[in-house]
Amino acid sequence: MKKWIIFLTVLYGLTFLQVSFSSEVSAESNQTWEDVAVYETKKRYPLSQVLFTQKIWDQTKKGRTVKQYKLTLREGMNDFGVYTTITFDSSTGQVKKIQVIPEA
Repeated sequence: MKKWIIFLTVLYGLTFLQVSFSSEVSAESNQTWEDVAVYETKKRYPLSQVLFTQKIWDQTKKGRTVKQYKLTLREGMNDFGVYTTITFDSSTGQVKKIQVIPEA
């Protein structure tokens, strides 16, 4: 009986050590810039469904990074493309500007 109590105490102790209850963990910390592009595009086209996302290019100059993504959307029976360009500070990751432009 004494062995079972020790065994269960060790088992539950290890279980609690593996679970993190930190309030600092958020979903935003795991977001990629592609996720940000999809989110901003969905804000502009809320009824659309994202079919495909592709990074077109990125460029870093003087502490500023610009990334451009092409998203293929479906709204109703129409498929169309949208270019989403994100400009952000390279060191802090703070977004400076986001442009969502439909494909011509």
